[in-house]
Amino acid sequence: MKIKNNRLLVLLTLFVLAVNCLAIEIIPPTHPAIHYVGRVDRSNPTEVRFDWPGVSIGCIFTGNQIGINIEGGEKNYFNLFIDGELLSVFSAPRDTTLFFRLTNDVVHHELLLTKRTEADMGMARFTGFILDEKAEILPSSRKSTRRIEFIGNSITCGYGTEGANRDERFSPNTENNYKSYAAILARAFNAEAHFIAHSGKGVVRNYGDEKMVSDPKETMPGRYDRTLDNDTTHLWDFKQWKAHCVVINLGTNDYSTQPHPDRVAFLNAYKELIAKVRSSHGNVPIFCVVGPMINEPCFSYLKELTYFYRTEVKDTNIYFAGLPDKLLNDGVDLGSDWHPSYKGQLKIAAQLLAPIATVMDWDFQTEEIYP
Repeated sequence: MKIKNNRLLVLLTLFVLAVNCLAIEIIPPTHPAIHYVGRVDRSNPTEVRFDWPGVSIGCIFTGNQIGINIEGGEKNYFNLFIDGELLSVFSAPRDTTLFFRLTNDVVHHELLLTKRTEADMGMARFTGFILDEKAEILPSSRKSTRRIEFIGNSITCGYGTEGANRDERFSPNTENNYKSYAAILARAFNAEAHFIAHSGKGVVRNYGDEKMVSDPKETMPGRYDRTLDNDTTHLWDFKQWKAHCVVINLGTNDYSTQPHPDRVAFLNAYKELIAKVRSSHGNVPIFCVVGPMINEPCFSYLKELTYFYRTEVKDTNIYFAGLPDKLLNDGVDLGSDWHPSYKGQLKIAAQLLAPIATVMDWDFQTEEIYP
């Protein structure tokens, strides 16, 4: 995506309900033309809540201005794309109306709003759009028949992708799920994607835990069933959205600090996660990814696991995908806290593109990965 050019003028104001005395139209978040991708809570008809990274809101609108009613707290950040160009990166600490005016003469505009940050940066509440009185909202053209679910940790979240270098400490404004390998792959395959990811979480042990095994409710398998990552009360209805394949990239946090969980505990927890995926999505291909921020013993354990499924369980839709530990250059490929930068994330996506394309028999675009 290109950054906005001089055809576009951005006006951001708080609680703007009219511009140049024009009448307005309020579009509720339940409008059927609004397309949500990702797990969202629609239990309240006046708002849509979400906290997982990468949740997106899309539509087409007419006219040359639009207001977005949203609240995200102090640490959440969002990308706003209009007609394929990045128009704004913003936060919405309070219940806010952000108003955007376009200076071109295009009649129909494609809008895409994506959540850059993960759940620990806060809950997002979207309460609708504001249009000119004679403008209308239409269904997004970005809908796809392909669907991928990504289950992961900070790498999948896009932690630090926009950090200046590896020594820069993490800040919420440097996290951008849109630049993660997962979002890059979804665009390459023209697929919708759900990003079930949380920094520091493991399969059986979370980063820095003093115990070999963390509270199961706080690991990624324990959070997998949730509509909202940090809310245990709302379970996700998997009938709403079925993935065609699932990519699991976990294990880094289990083994990056001591004490390491033992082999049996790790493999049993991973099997429980695969069982949940099978129950939720059926016999779809599951890609078990390792790396590039961890190597052994994860490589050996996951090779053993996938071999077990393919030979003993006769589940041949389980695949091992190892990322070499020398994939990333320690200098230019790293962002905040030694995490992959956007350039590093592109390298990860390049490594996973071929095996997924082959197994799924999907065509793909490579312009972003190999510009």
